[in-house]
Amino acid sequence: MSTNEKATAAKIFPHNFEAEQSVLCCLLIDGNAASQYIGKLPADAFYNKKHRIIYQTMQSLHDGSESVDVITVSDQMIKNGTGDDKTLEYLTDLTNLLPSAANCNNYVKILRRDMILRNIIEKCNLIIENAYASTNEEETLRLAEKEIYGISNELQSTGLEPISKAATDLIERLNLLSKDKNAFRGLPTGFKSFDKITNGLQKGDLIILAARPSVGKTAFALNIVNNIIRKKGDPKTICIYSLEMPAVQLAQRMLCDLANVPMDEVNSGDLSDQSHEHLWELTKTLSNSRVFVNDASLVSPNDVAAQCRRLCGSGLGFNHIDLIVVDYLGLMSLHANGRQSDDRQLEIATMSRQMKGLAKEFKCPIILLCQMSRGIEQRKEKTPQLSDLRESGAIEQDADIVLFLSREDEAAKHDSPILLDISKHRNGELGQIRLNFDGKHMRFTESDDQSKYTYKPATQPQGTNAQQE
Repeated sequence: MSTNEKATAAKIFPHNFEAEQSVLCCLLIDGNAASQYIGKLPADAFYNKKHRIIYQTMQSLHDGSESVDVITVSDQMIKNGTGDDKTLEYLTDLTNLLPSAANCNNYVKILRRDMILRNIIEKCNLIIENAYASTNEEETLRLAEKEIYGISNELQSTGLEPISKAATDLIERLNLLSKDKNAFRGLPTGFKSFDKITNGLQKGDLIILAARPSVGKTAFALNIVNNIIRKKGDPKTICIYSLEMPAVQLAQRMLCDLANVPMDEVNSGDLSDQSHEHLWELTKTLSNSRVFVNDASLVSPNDVAAQCRRLCGSGLGFNHIDLIVVDYLGLMSLHANGRQSDDRQLEIATMSRQMKGLAKEFKCPIILLCQMSRGIEQRKEKTPQLSDLRESGAIEQDADIVLFLSREDEAAKHDSPILLDISKHRNGELGQIRLNFDGKHMRFTESDDQSKYTYKPATQPQGTNAQQE
């Protein structure tokens, strides 16, 4: 073979002609195989144009609830102008290739594999062309990540399935729970009443944490991170995006809580030997944890996605993320240059939807901090409501859980207990939990007195207070 012939052969896209013929044979000779695979297998799985046309004709017949066999497919192709006088002969030859459709699934796997490889090659070619013409390396990098990870997302998409599969999955889930009550427990926050109501932070959930300024949104979110760090033997990977507060201030808050050292001692530098020793020990603990911080002032959901994907593939010994915290939504930008659109509500809605998508993609909870709208300042009653979420009602729609922090007694200001109000809970009960705030150590703890806000799941049916949608 000459050099030119080798170069030409190397450029042929991955495909398997015989496997394509075998799949078509199975679909023609076995009605069960046709029902199982037509619709689930995309037409792009067939590289050969003639095979792809035959399969598309099968799809058309199947969608019209018509039988799929040699005669119906040949007739339909001739009517559509995609067949000729040799079509029936070729279809008949296909049916003689195999004695049965027993190995159809194996042939389908070959077609799927080659289709994925072709998609990767096409996406890479697109990325290369864009790179040659690009003047913005960040946009090109985002395009590359979007196109490559888009292939993975397409593979995970599902169509309609019999409800029997969901019912079977539920029975398996119940069997696991009967053996281990913690089998499906989410990430514990360290706040016992909250974890009891929510069963922990669940994978794929978008949790909105909102409050008026200076009530403690950031402190509460960092307390959750610290409580996770305190659990030894099961390290978790946590990503924190702090758009307002520098990373050094985050570290200071976390260390004061972990080491039980007052903030004013750290701020003044007037540390006792014991406090200094505690801080040093806890600094090593924090340094050895899998907590990663980005304190850039301009961050978009695409940035979060790209950086978390790189972290998962960084070779640091883990390939997943357990929790993402973003402080806060109002400071995020949809565009890389930080430019805000004229329609801020639409922009917020888009970012909210993207963050929910990231929670599903990374299969981890995302805590997204939000500000309250100014409307609450005009009301005599300062109790937060879902309508107080700033700038977009889409936030409420996308969220699986909406949490509000508010002072129980506004007149008492900093001496007042804080209420953690679970105002939306897509998969469970609502409730209020009284918290005490220790400002010296930036620490929230659950109050011993929960009498006014007692949670009594046994007295009411499951889901009675759940947010209806």
